[in-house]
Amino acid sequence: MENDTLDSIVMTSTPTKDLDGAGGILTMGIISIPFCMSLIGLILAIITLTRSGKALELYREYPHQYTEKSYKKVKAGRTCAIVSLSLLGATIILIFAIGGLA
Repeated sequence: MENDTLDSIVMTSTPTKDLDGAGGILTMGIISIPFCMSLIGLILAIITLTRSGKALELYREYPHQYTEKSYKKVKAGRTCAIVSLSLLGATIILIFAIGGLA
């Protein structure tokens, strides 16, 4: 009976801390988009993906300890990094396709 009460208290209490580096992950993800055609954009996107993976894993293990706002920041940063890498990949494919035609 005491465990049920304790579990309900833990589940209903509001999270008090953000995921570590959530703001930085979002910032690096956003910055990687305009620089996606350069080495800086590639590096930022890769760092963003690795850091966001660790943060999301931490959130999945202990979701009640972290705010949903920080979780959304990490997801948005990760999405931006994926967009950046996709733009770079599409550009490389386009360059090879046009170069093959010439």
